[in-house]
Amino acid sequence: MKDACLNRLVYTIWLTRPFTPASVREAVIQSGCQGIILEGEVPGHRPEAVDWADVVFHLADIDIPKACVTNFAPFVHEDGTPWPELAKPLIDDGWACITENFITEAPNATPANTDWYAKKNLHWPETQPMVELWHLQDYGDLSKYRNVSHWDAGNLGTSSLARALSSIHPKKEAAEMLEWILTVDPYTS
Repeated sequence: MKDACLNRLVYTIWLTRPFTPASVREAVIQSGCQGIILEGEVPGHRPEAVDWADVVFHLADIDIPKACVTNFAPFVHEDGTPWPELAKPLIDDGWACITENFITEAPNATPANTDWYAKKNLHWPETQPMVELWHLQDYGDLSKYRNVSHWDAGNLGTSSLARALSSIHPKKEAAEMLEWILTVDPYTS
């Protein structure tokens, strides 16, 4: 996989919970990845919650793009109020915030709403929405975001993928769209 990404994509690994700061570091070093995305979904008040400051510390000497994909659960108090202090180490270290926008599961989790929440309540300077690719047309205009992640593209066949993408780039042919997917660098485009 890493070789297939060379000169085309940023070879990035995505770790879902449970993970520890040490296991994240080990995964980054052993994989030789060029980027890391960590899932942030466990509420910050629970014992199994990620210690984000410790994760930042364990990766401080590794110069690769880093991101947290989140539904915001790790960054709220038990009563649901924002807990920006838990996001602060990530923000201060330049981690990207990828917001989960699965509108079929949570209709109010639109890119606009999650972008507002991340900026207003957690003080993230920018967000990148992750949307359901097969419902791309339901998200409206996503052009204000520097990047957009597409969840579950791997479960779509080539023709379904091309149809979904044609809703945002109607003048491109399917083959051109698939080539576009393979050449977009989510960290620099």
